[in-house]
Amino acid sequence: MKKICVNISAILCLLCACNSTSDDGREILAKTETQTLYKDDIVDMMPVSLSEEDSVAYVKSAVEQWLRFTLLYEKAVDNIRDNDSSLAKQVDLFRKELYINTYEQLFLQQKLDTLIPQKEIDAYYAKHKNEYLLDHSVVKPILIVFPLQRTTEIETVKKLFFPKKTMDIDALKDYCFQHCQKFSFSNQWVEINALKQELPLEVRNESFPVGKSLQFQDTANVYFVRIEEQLNVGNSMPVELAHDKIAKILLQNRKVELLKNMRNRVYQDATHKKQYEVFY
Repeated sequence: MKKICVNISAILCLLCACNSTSDDGREILAKTETQTLYKDDIVDMMPVSLSEEDSVAYVKSAVEQWLRFTLLYEKAVDNIRDNDSSLAKQVDLFRKELYINTYEQLFLQQKLDTLIPQKEIDAYYAKHKNEYLLDHSVVKPILIVFPLQRTTEIETVKKLFFPKKTMDIDALKDYCFQHCQKFSFSNQWVEINALKQELPLEVRNESFPVGKSLQFQDTANVYFVRIEEQLNVGNSMPVELAHDKIAKILLQNRKVELLKNMRNRVYQDATHKKQYEVFY
């Protein structure tokens, strides 16, 4: 609140020399032959974080911009003869469209449900699956990274990661949650190249067979890697990766349908209430 008061006081200081007001008491900053700029027009737009000095500079700049725009507009009006009223019609059409667009945006803000249920995503994906093809390979990996000096933890992870029988994934997860700061357990699809960026440089060009547990090491860390699933270029994109794209489409469809129904209701209500006449 203090910053706002400073801004207003700066404007008042700037105005004190002229002290010009309109008939309704509004303080005037500038006038042209046809237009008037009032103090409250500037106050409403002014950022609240400006210092007193910056506020004065802001006002002077805003006034000059307003004058340049307004004087150019008046010059254009004086020099254009709208004999067939084509410009006036365009201005009127633009004004109507602006009102309609603003009303429709307010209507959508009030009525549009932006939550898209997963079942709608899945249903759309099932119908359009072939439209969502991968342009890069994606994988669901297990990735565990330990600093070299953490020898005790590394040995424990080795036993869990390279079991003699079946991997106990739950025990491995529990241990990593307690002792490891960097790990991933194949619950999300990622680009295989993004995964390789997490590994030592010398192994990034190697292949990673699905289901094979691998261990790498550099001068800083030990890396445990296992690809649980992989989809290659040309395969259908997993629904998880297509989710956001589909949600945008469904939301846009919902907007279109909502506006279409609203426009029809406006017309039907006006028809029912006999709010217009047709002469033909």
